[in-house]
Amino acid sequence: MMFFSAALAHLLAVMSPGPDTAIIFHQSFTKGRRASIFTALGIGFGIFVHCFFAISGISLLIYSSDEAKLFIKIFGGLYLLYIGLGFFIFKSSSDSNEPKSLLQNPFLIGLITNLLNVKAFLFTVSLFSLINLGPNFFEALIYLLYFPIVTAGWFSFVSFALTHDSFGNVFSKHSNNIQIISSLFILGLGILLLIQTFYGLR
Repeated sequence: MMFFSAALAHLLAVMSPGPDTAIIFHQSFTKGRRASIFTALGIGFGIFVHCFFAISGISLLIYSSDEAKLFIKIFGGLYLLYIGLGFFIFKSSSDSNEPKSLLQNPFLIGLITNLLNVKAFLFTVSLFSLINLGPNFFEALIYLLYFPIVTAGWFSFVSFALTHDSFGNVFSKHSNNIQIISSLFILGLGILLLIQTFYGLR
C-alpha cells in the first residue's frame, strides 16, 4: 500500500509544473524531439541520484545544512538563467558558429536541471522520510529504479507529444515566438528562485 501511495505522489509531483517541465518544453521547441528525449533521460537519472541520496541518508545531511540548501538554490537559479539566456545569446549564431560545450549536451542539461531542482530534492527527502525501508535491499532497489524510469518515461512522452506531426504546422508557423516564450519562462523561473532565496518570498 505504501508503494502505491508513494508512486501516486511521485507521479503527481512529476506532472506538476516546474523547472523539469519547463526545460522539456524549451528543448522540444528549440532543439527538437531527439534532444528533448535525451533531456528527459537526464532528468530521470537526476531522480535516480536524488533517490539514492535519500535512501543512503546523504540528502538528510544536506537538508540539515542551511549553507548547502542555499548553494543548491543559488546555483539552480543561475543555471536556469543560463539556459534561458542561451537562446537569446546564440539566436543570431549559426549552428556551426555556436560554441560546443558539455553544458549544451541534452542529457547533461536534463541531469543538471534536475539535480539543482529544489522541488525534486525536497520531495525525495520528504517522501523517503515517510517510507520505512529498513534493511530490505530489494524494496529499496524497486524505489531506486521505479521513480527514475517513470520520470524519464513521462517526460519522454511529453517530448514526443510536443514534437508530434499534428503540431508541426503550428510550431513551424510560430516557432520563433514559442522559443522566445519558453526561454523567457525559463528565465522567469530562475529569477523567481533567486528572489525567493535572497528575500525569502513565497
